[in-house]
Amino acid sequence: MKFNFFRPKKTEKNKSKSENIEADDFTTFELAEYDKNVKFYYTNIINSLVLFAYNSKQLLEMESILIDPITELYEELQDAFVPVCFDTVFRNNFIDSSLKKELLEFKFKVEQIPNEIWDYSFIDNHEIWKSIKEKAEELLSKLNIKSRTYNTDFTTIISKDEEVLFQGKKDF
Repeated sequence: MKFNFFRPKKTEKNKSKSENIEADDFTTFELAEYDKNVKFYYTNIINSLVLFAYNSKQLLEMESILIDPITELYEELQDAFVPVCFDTVFRNNFIDSSLKKELLEFKFKVEQIPNEIWDYSFIDNHEIWKSIKEKAEELLSKLNIKSRTYNTDFTTIISKDEEVLFQGKKDF
């Protein structure tokens, strides 16, 4: 099984814009709107790290919630690091700013995983994946996250017939 995630090429120009969003780029009203959802953004970051700390068996067990856990690994990471959302977590002191650089480095490291090894058969054995899992565990510990359980509070699963199959505890 191969995945091609079409990683965008980063230039210094778009890298600095996408990874260093300043509060000055938004109105007070816009920032306040983002602040309303800070718990969701924080949960995205933690869930992303939790998924990367999982082994292949644990990821497969998530199919009832995530549908395709290996794809969700990448998508959850991208959602967690949307610049304005990511920065909102730090601006609201949900995560100490001393960890911001380390979290961004983790994201960069994940984005460097070759497409050929985005497969369950590599997650438990490949050195790159082992290193990623180790770093995710380290970051979760630094964040004082005791549980390694994926938080479904903000998760809603809807069938193709628009029936709600699962509803988390919280809405946006």
